[in-house]
Amino acid sequence: MTPAEPSIRKRDLTGFSPKARAWRAFFETSALISDRMEKRLHAVTGLKLAEYNLLLLLAEAPDHQLRMGELADRMVFSPSRLSYQAKSLAKRGLIERCIDENDKRGMTAQLTEEGRRVFAAASAVHAQHIKQLFHPALDDAQAEQLQGICEQIHQTVEQAED
Repeated sequence: MTPAEPSIRKRDLTGFSPKARAWRAFFETSALISDRMEKRLHAVTGLKLAEYNLLLLLAEAPDHQLRMGELADRMVFSPSRLSYQAKSLAKRGLIERCIDENDKRGMTAQLTEEGRRVFAAASAVHAQHIKQLFHPALDDAQAEQLQGICEQIHQTVEQAED
């Protein structure tokens, strides 16, 4: 929906306040950019965006590994959804799941050498896509402002009751 479509705007059930319009723009833009990035990433690398994110978190972690519970929290996934995702990546040889050496009751996920190779290639594609879709839309001051707004929203969500 674009602001230039008044007939559609009359039926906008989200609301017309500045905050309602901002929410709608944020929601629709997030969905659009995620869809575009998912399609290209998958077409070029075979990875879905969630799989890329899982590999990213492991690539950034010490020793390229995280406890499954921490990984689920960071990805905002249920344990069962993460388990499914991890099994899929393990079958492809991108991660290994093993018993946590510090707590035998828990499991960890660790990036494999193949996972590092695939992540490095996917990372280049992902970075290029961000530069194409996101960077041209903002100057540095706007980017800092958007980052601040997103951090505020994140903090508000973290503090809200479920």
